[in-house]
Amino acid sequence: MSGRRIPSFLLTAKRALFDRGGLEEIFRHTRNLVVATLIVAAGMHAVENPDIITAKGIINTPIAGYIVFSIGIALFLLNFADGLYRLSKVRRHLALQLLVVAIYLIAAVRVAQLVLALRMTDPG
Repeated sequence: MSGRRIPSFLLTAKRALFDRGGLEEIFRHTRNLVVATLIVAAGMHAVENPDIITAKGIINTPIAGYIVFSIGIALFLLNFADGLYRLSKVRRHLALQLLVVAIYLIAAVRVAQLVLALRMTDPG
């Protein structure tokens, strides 16, 4: 051991991420975000391509697509609200919380763009 001290903010980050389940929360929110985005993409696909989708019991595919799209958006907003609620329980500086919210929003938009871009690619 060289006797070097680890800075306190790194110890705090380590505890928050590994000891208190922060990393698990990040992955849970990311998974929920991807699922919500896939649901939005499925709804958009049904609205944009009603003639190629045949599902028993669905009379109007575009309306079903808008409903699925709305469910995906609602799930995304609920996931975001859950994250905000959990973040509000953490007693940290407001600027740090705002930074985390900004990073979450940027990451959420990028993940959604990636999933939607993958939906648009032509497999053949």
